[in-house]
Amino acid sequence: MNVAFHTYCGEAGDLQLLLIGRTECGVSESELYTRVGPFHLWNMRRAKKKILKRIELLTGSKAQEICQTH
Repeated sequence: MNVAFHTYCGEAGDLQLLLIGRTECGVSESELYTRVGPFHLWNMRRAKKKILKRIELLTGSKAQEICQTH
């Protein structure tokens, strides 16, 4: 099952991002993570892993990230 990720930032200057993972069948999960400090990339990767794990538990099939280019 393919999962596409996108982010949402509430207001300007907000220190957290909402990472949203959505499958092609409509299942959606989200995770809030901090985007400041030296570990911002690590926080994003950890949030992606959490979302993928929750989607796997919900759907019962292996989830993988797909890359989208615009």
